Amino acid sequence: MFETRWTEAVMGLVLAIGVAYVGYEVNRRQKKLREIFYVLEGEDRAIFEQLEEMVNSGVLKPDQRPAT
Repeated sequence: MFETRWTEAVMGLVLAIGVAYVGYEVNRRQKKLREIFYVLEGEDRAIFEQLEEMVNSGVLKPDQRPAT
C-alpha cells in the first residue's frame, strides 16, 4: 500500500517536471525565433508598413536597376 502511493507520487513528480520542461523548451525556441525574424519593431515597423503600402498602391515603384 505504501509502495503504491510512493510510486504514484514519484510518477506524478516526473510527469510535472516533464511538462514544465516541455513548456520551458517551447518558450525558449519561440524567443529564439522572435530574435531571428522580428528585426523590425516599434517605429521602424510602422515606417516599413507605410512604405510597403505605398508600393502596393503604386505611389512608389520598386527599384528596377540591375544589381552591380
